[in-house]
Amino acid sequence: MKTLLITSPLLQPNTPYAATPILTAWLRSQGQEAVQADLSLELLLKLFSADGLAQLDLEEEYRGIIGDVIEFLQDKNPSAAKRFAKRGALPEGPHLIRAWEQEKQFRWNFRGLGRDDRARHLCSLFLDDIAEAAALLDPYFGFSRYAEPLAANLPNFGKLRDALENSVPQRSCFFQWLEKLTDEQLAKHNPQIVAITVPFPGCLFGALAIARRVHHTCASVKIVLGGGYVNTELRELTDPAIFDFVDFICLDSGMLPLLRIVEGAAPEKYVRTFVRENGVVRFYDCAEEPVAHDKLPPPVYDGLPMDRYFGLFEVLNPITRLWSDGRWNKLVLSHGCCWSRCAFCDTSIDYICRYDPARPATVCDWMEAVMAETGFNGFHFVDEALPPALLDGLCDEILRRGLNVEWWGNIRFEKRLTQQLIEKMAAAGCVAVTGGLETCGDRTLQLMKKGITVEGAEQVLADSAAEGIMTHAYLMYGFPTQTLDETFQALETVRRLMEEGVLHSAFWHRFALTAHSEIAREPERFGIKLLPEEPGSFARNEIPFEGEFDYDLTAVGEALRAAAYNYQHGMGFDIPVGEWLS
Repeated sequence: MKTLLITSPLLQPNTPYAATPILTAWLRSQGQEAVQADLSLELLLKLFSADGLAQLDLEEEYRGIIGDVIEFLQDKNPSAAKRFAKRGALPEGPHLIRAWEQEKQFRWNFRGLGRDDRARHLCSLFLDDIAEAAALLDPYFGFSRYAEPLAANLPNFGKLRDALENSVPQRSCFFQWLEKLTDEQLAKHNPQIVAITVPFPGCLFGALAIARRVHHTCASVKIVLGGGYVNTELRELTDPAIFDFVDFICLDSGMLPLLRIVEGAAPEKYVRTFVRENGVVRFYDCAEEPVAHDKLPPPVYDGLPMDRYFGLFEVLNPITRLWSDGRWNKLVLSHGCCWSRCAFCDTSIDYICRYDPARPATVCDWMEAVMAETGFNGFHFVDEALPPALLDGLCDEILRRGLNVEWWGNIRFEKRLTQQLIEKMAAAGCVAVTGGLETCGDRTLQLMKKGITVEGAEQVLADSAAEGIMTHAYLMYGFPTQTLDETFQALETVRRLMEEGVLHSAFWHRFALTAHSEIAREPERFGIKLLPEEPGSFARNEIPFEGEFDYDLTAVGEALRAAAYNYQHGMGFDIPVGEWLS
């Protein structure tokens, strides 16, 4: 049977998401016919076109220049930088007006950006202005997410079903474009199975809109749903209503679950798969051994228009830019997390608890195959945390083969990342690392079993910066038992590290209690009390709780993010941290 694998909207448009290239390659290696399409990219390209802007009722000055802007951001016309770097080349909405006002106020020459990068920044803000206009037309729309609030807390399917069947979203041009794009893919490939990946909550509505269209137009086609959102939120699914839209829901890595469906196996041979039988949800798990990560073939990209992806440079910070700009080939060095002990993490779920690394030689084989196919030598290793031992061997192999590559990924700021290893990483092409500093305080880091210390993390940051490797920290506030004084101390540490130039970017997240974490299993050990949950039969992930905090979490969160935003733009270091939080 022929399988069409689809990336659902909306995601960042600078590079393909990892799921369909990996699964397409896997199915083909097993003798199955598989093709892929990125409807997230296609939907955004439809919006950012002259026809799309006409449907938004934007003026001719927007419609007349949008094609040139997209071509520039696709790297098809670099010479346009001279034009777009000057004021007056682009129609100005709120984002562009604000940027020029800041430039006038601070006289920072856009933080010293060269002409090409300044043009990319201004063109990106031009698209942000259009996206803001699009959101006025369709409140579900967000640049890299669609209808995310609907999926953020969804114990029951009814609210989402009502939205899918409601005439209001169906009248939206985005909904209509997505249906047309789905029709085009069905006509092009004539598949017997459509598999849709749902990486995040902001992709769920789009995925089900695609599924709805497939069922309405090609009733015989079987639809499979999988991906990160499914793996975390739908593990306790009992509501059969979603199966009016899809036929199968697969958990975890998806290799064997999808293969058994494609092979037409009997239900008792299904692997980690939900189906509806006689009006009720049934879960099948044949309990086959997972596919060894080292045995996977390299990802494939045919069917994905690599020359049509476009980068965005919205925030004037070089490491924040990595997520949205550049053509990064996404690879996974190891399945699962090499640490998998953090008390706040989903340590009971397969994507964390089952650690299975590939060999360095295998990873380099993948890299060479992907570079030959895509023409790009940049890699984003999307592991939960890059294992130091594997990194050591991978760097040796990259250097031995003389590969000309650049790469970045998520690490743990731990003592195994020695100065010697970091030097080797830089020599082997590492340009940036991201990692969790979390509460940035030793007491709470120990309580959450993070396995790092502030002093040790600072050494890793300093060693990385010394080798020209950019650094980003994920930070957390509102962790159980964390005091306001500890939060002050954490902000002061971040301020100092950024002023010293060893930490280049950071973002504060509010602690969320997830159902699959150790804290949820042992709340009393962390001084919190679980609150009653709304009875549900669909999604379950974040759990309500109460704890004793000596500060307003919302106000403190806003202050922390404001401080970090200023720090990473080189401002506000002279402001006492207490003033941000006062």
